[in-house]
Amino acid sequence: MVLTCVAQKLLVSPLSPVHNRTSVYLFRQVDYAIRCLVYLTRTRDRLATKGEIAKATSAPDLFVAKILQQLVRAGLVASTRGVHGGFVLARDPATLSLLDVINITHSSLAPRPCVLNPRACPFRESCPVHPIWVKIHRSTERGLRKVSFASLARQAARLRPPRTPRPSAAS
Repeated sequence: MVLTCVAQKLLVSPLSPVHNRTSVYLFRQVDYAIRCLVYLTRTRDRLATKGEIAKATSAPDLFVAKILQQLVRAGLVASTRGVHGGFVLARDPATLSLLDVINITHSSLAPRPCVLNPRACPFRESCPVHPIWVKIHRSTERGLRKVSFASLARQAARLRPPRTPRPSAAS
């Protein structure tokens, strides 16, 4: 899916000091949250079930459940319980940005810890690269703030749906 590539390019960096299993989990969480919100943006006129969202986004059911809970707590998604319940986008997708989702999932865009806390760096007085990291970080945040879910949903509508694998003859 296109959003997977977007999230990976923007969030997963070999420069990241926390590029380990935990950060990969966080990045996957952001990616799935983005997929869920794009789907809910595209289906704004009705409730969508957790299973439907998981299937449409090719995300694990349990992961989607956890992400939807987080999005409901953050006020981005509303939920209705019961047999005819489900989830619906709670905010105007034109005002909801990629940066909002990243902030809600507590992922960091900072390429280096010194970008967020310059005092933590012992080289802050002599590092010629620090201003560059700060500039990159600010630019990335500005770019993510400009991308709304309304525009992502329009883009997704123009793309071909992903192919589902066909069962092999041997199975």
